[in-house]
Amino acid sequence: MNSPCLFPSCLRRKRRAFSLVEVLVAMALLLLMSGSVISAFIFASRLTRLSSNAIAAKNIAQGFFEKMAIDEFKNVGPTNYPDIAYSSNPPLWLDRADDIRCKVHFSFSGFGTVTNGSANNITDNAAGWEIDQWVGDTLCIVSGPGMGQTAVITSNTPNTIHHTDLDTAPKKGAKYLINNGKTVQITTTWEYMGKEYSQTIRSLIVNRKNNTEDMGF
Repeated sequence: MNSPCLFPSCLRRKRRAFSLVEVLVAMALLLLMSGSVISAFIFASRLTRLSSNAIAAKNIAQGFFEKMAIDEFKNVGPTNYPDIAYSSNPPLWLDRADDIRCKVHFSFSGFGTVTNGSANNITDNAAGWEIDQWVGDTLCIVSGPGMGQTAVITSNTPNTIHHTDLDTAPKKGAKYLINNGKTVQITTTWEYMGKEYSQTIRSLIVNRKNNTEDMGF
């Protein structure tokens, strides 16, 4: 009868060495796990960068809105706020360290000149609105017959607003504002890692002084 081995040297002799296949499998598993960790780190880093870029772009747009809010109401328009291209000089930096530039597109709407009007609708042939985008908003007549009147917008087509009845119908050439201001839409766009990203913010620049002499349009 064989007696059990009670000495460490004996135990060491009975250990089985790893085979080449086991070593290769272990290395493959280690590489796979390392690759997953690295990929997760890269993905998290990219999300962080995209988030910081989006915040910076939002701050740029907000800066323009703040400038418009204190500017003369007549100046709020494409003449004084032209689009900014990537190639503008000086560049509009989103991230100077990573050479990420920003371009900006301004869109102005919600105001204009009446082409034709009646007690319950006005037409502006130059408008180009989205259908029913102004439903529930307030139409303000700011010059010409009916000046000072307001009405609730019930529907709109690309160039005609239907509204609750006015006592005096506006005529051709009258000026109007929606919500007593100009609706400004700012789209900021930038490139990161070969892909283009953009975001759009909209705000109302109100005619706070109620200036009806020069509306800038």
